[in-house]
Amino acid sequence: MLNWVLAVVIGVVIGGVGAAVFGRRYASARWMAPLFAIVGTLIAAGLGSALGHGGYGWKKASLQVVLALAGVAVAAVVARRSAEVKQPVNPVG
Repeated sequence: MLNWVLAVVIGVVIGGVGAAVFGRRYASARWMAPLFAIVGTLIAAGLGSALGHGGYGWKKASLQVVLALAGVAVAAVVARRSAEVKQPVNPVG
């Protein structure tokens, strides 16, 4: 149980920092960064449990931090691409 609670806490903290950094430039990153970070940490918690690592140690914490950072990076890339697609096009005429 502690594994899952700490996964959400780590995801919220790292996602919040990522949203603060990337949210200035891309509005959609404000909600995507914390969401993807939490999903990344929950995946890491599931992998740690599935691989049979008992308790909560530095291996699970490290994996959760790495996957949370990867989630923030994915959110930044997706936000940047969606911002590039929404550029206004000058009408011809």
